[in-house]
Amino acid sequence: MLEPPATSRPPAPLSAQRLGEELRASLAYVRDTIEITRGERDLLDAWILTAALDANMAPVTRDPALMEAYGRAAESTPDDLRRPVSVNAVAQSLRLPFETVRRRVLRLAREGQCVVGPHGVVVPNSAVTTDLYLTEMRARQARARRFHQDLKAIGALPAELAPAPTSGDEPPLRAMNWALSEYVLRACNDLIALTDNLVASRVLLELVVSNIETLPAEELPDWAADPSGVGRTARTAALARSLRVPAETVRRHLNGLEAQGYGLRRADGWVATAPADAAPALLAMAQANRANLKRLFARLRALGALAAWETVPA
Repeated sequence: MLEPPATSRPPAPLSAQRLGEELRASLAYVRDTIEITRGERDLLDAWILTAALDANMAPVTRDPALMEAYGRAAESTPDDLRRPVSVNAVAQSLRLPFETVRRRVLRLAREGQCVVGPHGVVVPNSAVTTDLYLTEMRARQARARRFHQDLKAIGALPAELAPAPTSGDEPPLRAMNWALSEYVLRACNDLIALTDNLVASRVLLELVVSNIETLPAEELPDWAADPSGVGRTARTAALARSLRVPAETVRRHLNGLEAQGYGLRRADGWVATAPADAAPALLAMAQANRANLKRLFARLRALGALAAWETVPA
């Protein structure tokens, strides 16, 4: 019998491969949902509005009766039930300078995208009942459905998340979007905590997805062990096109990521990497993501989304 070449590796344990596939699917989903939500807006404007709206909706998303009343596409929560959020709270949640957020909020208010009152900022009913916003909600729902299919295909969803019996009614679109927004914001907050800079974290997310999106599944454990050696390189211009920001902005943040140990410039492009002391934080992020996924799909199951996705053709 022939001996295997000295350079060959035994097959990666299924659990390691599955974790890599789960991570790849999650990062791609978060990246795509950010872009759907952003639409044609400026990157920071979209983040500020999303963070403010998420805070405004807290009284509704924590009250089953209000969720039932205002969770469907035909209804949207009245302005008097939306909890105002301070500019400082938005700035702190996004790790942005207070003055940057204040200046942008005032401009967004002049454009009618939010309202600034004595108690804080509110994204009003009128901003989330447009045809464009309805289209964005449906696009986020469609991307979440594909995410669910991706996770099912790799066996990443526990058995208890099998679709629940449903009445046959259309799942409440707004309530589904609130659940999706909570998951994405949690993931983004973890990413922002790594670099302490919102835009740098968005660049890092794009870089990681670019490095791993075409890797064979069996190579993902190798990438986790050696991201700079296994990841597929990405060029600055390609990242700038994906991010829809100037190439010089991307280049500046890539240089900053390299200084922090999260990026490496190779002759043929950039790869994401990680400093040794970041290992505990990255492991905690992976564990938190697994818990957040279970929480997300449990909520979607309760809303009837999973059953609808199983019974209606894609």
